[in-house]
Amino acid sequence: MGLEAGQPPATNMRKMYWDYELEEMAEVWARQCQKRHDECRNTIRFNVLQNMDVRPVVPRVTEAQLLADAVGAWYSGSRVLPPEHVWSFRQSNCSAPGGCNAHWYTAAAWASTWRIGCSQALCTVKKRSCILYRKRRTLFQNETTEEDFGNVTRTTVMENILRRTRYMTSAASTRLEDFGTTINSGNESPLHRGILENAKKEKSRRIPKIAAFTICNYGPAGNIDGFPIYETGLTCSNCPQGTQCGDRTHRGLCSVNGDPDIKFS
Repeated sequence: MGLEAGQPPATNMRKMYWDYELEEMAEVWARQCQKRHDECRNTIRFNVLQNMDVRPVVPRVTEAQLLADAVGAWYSGSRVLPPEHVWSFRQSNCSAPGGCNAHWYTAAAWASTWRIGCSQALCTVKKRSCILYRKRRTLFQNETTEEDFGNVTRTTVMENILRRTRYMTSAASTRLEDFGTTINSGNESPLHRGILENAKKEKSRRIPKIAAFTICNYGPAGNIDGFPIYETGLTCSNCPQGTQCGDRTHRGLCSVNGDPDIKFS
């Protein structure tokens, strides 16, 4: 919408939709506790870009706070992205201060990218052991799933459930909208509390330092050298085929036809 200083408004920016396959891949990699991107994450549908954030976990921190800090770090790239790169993307020098931040920002801001899947895991710094986030996901009667949109591969609810749990029987990740539950209720992170309880049982043992690994996968992948990040002009005036403007919640974004958030006049 052109509200970010130095960045022009977009005519064709698409709304992001949750993708369970991308979430599963993010979860599998988060479990590895590696401070680097994975090397094999493309799907049969499209190539995938990845954003990663690793930060220490302090007492009483919530999943929502960890996610907000990670997204804030990625979005900070908008402040260092040269405006001319919007028309023609150029790879930044990651060795420069804040160099890769621009790549993290454009991975999410790329106009044709519209699928996202994220996961978090806690890892002990020394032993690289992984503590997985507890899932609190429930299916609601009116929940919007992938099969609600005509141009998205249709899957049954049961297939979605099986796909969600294939790698996740020990329950690791949380959907973006679920992160708000913890912070709004004012509860401490159950994972951090669990670590403290375990430490009390072993007083002679030092409490390990914990780091939060936040991984987000995006597709179809952008950050293509020489291509525009998005088209500039009147906000939401040139939505791609199969999408339309008018989302009541996410103004200025092109939503898939049939999205229940679209406002009809």
